[in-house]
Amino acid sequence: MMALLVVISVFGVPALLLRFLCVGHSCDEEVAVASEAPFCSLDSELRSRIAAGFREGRSPEVLAVAGDAEIGGGTGFPTRTSPAWPSSDLGAARVPIAFAGEGVVEGAIPAGTTLTSIAPTLADIINFERPFPEVRSGKAIEGVAGKPSPRLLLQVILKGVGSDDLAAQPGAWPFLRGVMRTGAATMDGDSGSLPLDPAAVVSTIGTGGSPRQHGITGEFVRTGEGRLVHAFSDGAESPVIATLADDLDEELGQRPLIGFVGATATDRGAVGGDWYGSSSDDDEVVIARKDQIGPSVEMLSRGSVEREQAGRVGGDTGFGADNVPDLMSVVMDGGIKRMDRGLERIVAAAGDAADGSVALVVTATGSPATPEFVSGTEIARDLDAAIGERVTEAAVPGGLFLDQSALTELGLSEDVVIEELARLRGPDGYLFEDVFPAIAVSFARYC
Repeated sequence: MMALLVVISVFGVPALLLRFLCVGHSCDEEVAVASEAPFCSLDSELRSRIAAGFREGRSPEVLAVAGDAEIGGGTGFPTRTSPAWPSSDLGAARVPIAFAGEGVVEGAIPAGTTLTSIAPTLADIINFERPFPEVRSGKAIEGVAGKPSPRLLLQVILKGVGSDDLAAQPGAWPFLRGVMRTGAATMDGDSGSLPLDPAAVVSTIGTGGSPRQHGITGEFVRTGEGRLVHAFSDGAESPVIATLADDLDEELGQRPLIGFVGATATDRGAVGGDWYGSSSDDDEVVIARKDQIGPSVEMLSRGSVEREQAGRVGGDTGFGADNVPDLMSVVMDGGIKRMDRGLERIVAAAGDAADGSVALVVTATGSPATPEFVSGTEIARDLDAAIGERVTEAAVPGGLFLDQSALTELGLSEDVVIEELARLRGPDGYLFEDVFPAIAVSFARYC
């Protein structure tokens, strides 16, 4: 594949130039050529989203787009909230975005605003200029930031929820509806990338960059040594770019309070924590049960003994207790009604801690697969059965990590895996619209 692409780049570009200049008889007749190349044959919008969610060396070796049958989840994903695999239906990527509170101007947010805009907008609200803006695609949403600047930024992310899910249960989220009515909001925000793996989307919210830029492409990622690990686990690679929380800590001398409360460590991308490698970084990280998210936020918002001993200004240890801007990030999981009640409790706790000087943003990671989906885990098992040996290391939304040592021992190439995967069928026909190697995404600009 690599050799072919090199040949195309060497000989194809001059040929196109000759065609453009009409050298010889190259313009005598029009020739229509239909692209059958893997990945390139997909719709351009779908391609751009997959490319934004891909990073070479960290993403799966084989990627796939679902056909008529919905495919969801994979290794380690709970059945109820399994993320959908990429498909031509982009509705799952529609998410709410709502800013409210101190420093937020009431109004509408443009439809299509992507999640990469959240971190830059929060920085704008506290008049904070982040370093290295060129490494992130996200831009602040115009007209949202106002005065005065709040002492606490509260970021709440609803996991496994999209705008379509909220629309299907209009009476289940009265508090969020009130937030959207009194602040700057849209129901037509966009994840901006695929797949909708929560670990990837949460890191996009935290950094202001796409997975292609921050490198947390999902629940599982490859290390530089080729090991497959959970994101943010011991031995996992750090995000490629810093989060807003990382930048706040670094630029303000570790004085801001940075807090994270969530149910899984893979959602740490909301705040990061060690991008600058500071030995004095002491972010407050709480991994709690789903039903303990609210109480954990209440406890954490009041501060800690460690902060008091560190000499917090004025002796106050709570979030938003002084004029140094703090950031609290909460990732919630569960039913919409329960999350809405939890959101109300969290906002109240933050308001009490910061004496009302709080800017809130609420968003979500996108809709999960419907209950009728075909499991990515089952697809991996079927593929292994078709080949006759176990060659898959993990199935994740949008693709498969392959066991390279097994392929080497069996003398098989990735092409064989791709061919067998493309042949898999469900009750209504072939499961996939397209199956392609990772290198096809790396060279997407040539499509």
